[in-house]
Amino acid sequence: MKTKKTSKTNTRSRIIFFAIALTYNLLLGVYLKGFLALSPMFTTLYLLSVLPTLFLLVDTRSKILRAVIYFLFFLILMMNFAYTLECRRIMVFATIVPYGIELIYFFAYDRDFGKDGFLTKIYVLAVSGLIIVTLVSAYNFVCKPEAPYFLNGGATLWDAQTEELADEICSGCETDEEKVQAFYHWMIQNFEYDYEADPFIQYFDIRRTLRTRKGLCYDFSHLFAAFCRSQNIPCYVIDGMSRTNRTDLHTWNRVYINGSCWNMDVTYDITYAANGKKLYGFHELESISAFDEDFFITKIY
Repeated sequence: MKTKKTSKTNTRSRIIFFAIALTYNLLLGVYLKGFLALSPMFTTLYLLSVLPTLFLLVDTRSKILRAVIYFLFFLILMMNFAYTLECRRIMVFATIVPYGIELIYFFAYDRDFGKDGFLTKIYVLAVSGLIIVTLVSAYNFVCKPEAPYFLNGGATLWDAQTEELADEICSGCETDEEKVQAFYHWMIQNFEYDYEADPFIQYFDIRRTLRTRKGLCYDFSHLFAAFCRSQNIPCYVIDGMSRTNRTDLHTWNRVYINGSCWNMDVTYDITYAANGKKLYGFHELESISAFDEDFFITKIY
């Protein structure tokens, strides 16, 4: 059995670790506030960072309850891993830090076992239920997204400042076609291809792209999609593999305007404009999954 001295020490340690995890989550929330306000997916993932911290508010002693907690940690880590692979969002690793803080406490400071009180069991099960519901929501966002062409929080991500910029760019535009054209021409005039970037590691960081005004095809296509989606204009991002060189990968867009689907490539036209070549522009398609002459389409999202 625990002595009173050991119990007080564990309680003190638990409170300290809870305070550390809570402080971290508060700071993370401040950093992500622009995304949390507009992205249900990021809000869900942020909740998966916050909710496990609540386990530190009670002293769980039984092996069964701790096994439940560890299993939930495992499920959350797997969901974060799936999101990282599916959406190439490196930022999501910031949400797993609290799990490390909590596991350090359980393994290093509270290795005693015993019986749990009735209220402790109810509390742990209630928090576990909230986490499971949040996990289901995260799964639906990552693996079964509804209307992905509108989605904010997957590979395509924007914040409040980006939406304000999009509003500014298309101010005065009355139709979706005018807005799309405004985004397209604004990007051609304000961005340049980053020939020094390493194409092996590509993930879309909207803050970096807008700050540097440089990027690769992955950056430009997701920025264009972010602009369109922020204005409720359906826009897909297309990943493809060259038909002549399988190592040549590319990303571009297909956007819906006036009931028709249009193929367009901001990256090509940024480089074409810089070299004085004729722009690719917009080409009407029969459907979003229509055949492409130059690339095998590997992903539409």
